[in-house]
Amino acid sequence: MIMAATILIFILLLLIGMPISLVLIVTSVSYILLAGDMALLATVGQKMFSGMDNFGLLAIPLFMLAGELMNSGGITTRLIAFAKVLIGHFRGGLAYVAVVANMFLASILGSANAQAAVMSKVMVPEMEKAGYTREFSSALTLASSIVAPIIPPSMLFIIYGTLTGASIGDMFIAGIVPGILLGVGFIILIGYISRKEDFPRSK
Repeated sequence: MIMAATILIFILLLLIGMPISLVLIVTSVSYILLAGDMALLATVGQKMFSGMDNFGLLAIPLFMLAGELMNSGGITTRLIAFAKVLIGHFRGGLAYVAVVANMFLASILGSANAQAAVMSKVMVPEMEKAGYTREFSSALTLASSIVAPIIPPSMLFIIYGTLTGASIGDMFIAGIVPGILLGVGFIILIGYISRKEDFPRSK
């Protein structure tokens, strides 16, 4: 009965549009009040502390800080300029640049969301100016940002390693080849689409 009432509260709060973090808090407190077991409240602080007391997870905000410092220092624009010099002169050059720049940034940021946010501000307008469609530019930028959780340093690898006890260093090494293969796959697909759609060359 108590469990059914708790599930009903959870569903109702979701349906009215309450943020999920508040839904989880209110549902948990509701269960404790309905069960009448106030001793559960004594363990909340201990559980929160034990969840945060993990040195492996400390790497995540530090990687994010390093990425933000490098991005604010202009490394994003320099990486894109470097990628343009390497492969920008081919047909569909900016599309190749988007993929290669995403692979470079993946080794700095480690987060697909952060990478997509950074690259969409820089590459999508640039590709639109060069004659690419907004749909293709947006889709390519977002799709190629998924290499971020694969190429080290990856935040997902850190979280998985700390939760399971797997070696984070070994997972970092294991992510290099799949990340490169994913980037190569994108480049092959862009090459095919470039010939089909007759994409422009960059100077």
